[in-house]
Amino acid sequence: MLKPTPVLLHKTAPQVAQEIRACIGCNECLLACPALAEPITIDVLNRETLRGEISQPVARFARDCYQCSACVAPCPVGLHRDAMMMWLKVRLLRQEGEE
Repeated sequence: MLKPTPVLLHKTAPQVAQEIRACIGCNECLLACPALAEPITIDVLNRETLRGEISQPVARFARDCYQCSACVAPCPVGLHRDAMMMWLKVRLLRQEGEE
């Protein structure tokens, strides 16, 4: 019996940046997400995942994300938004720690 390959939910900044650059902006990950309570565009989410201030809508989304991986299967280019969300959660915790 084959064991599923584990997905590392924590990636380095260059790895996350590479995945974000590969994103085609289709929003399929966000459409599949059960935790998304208010509209966020993929371009805003991508930008705030790596740099700059994290807006309140994106911060709420990051807090509400429970890493269910519903965003992974619908991605037409095979990206792992779940790993990108983990990076965003780490950034958010660091930002809150600085305040």
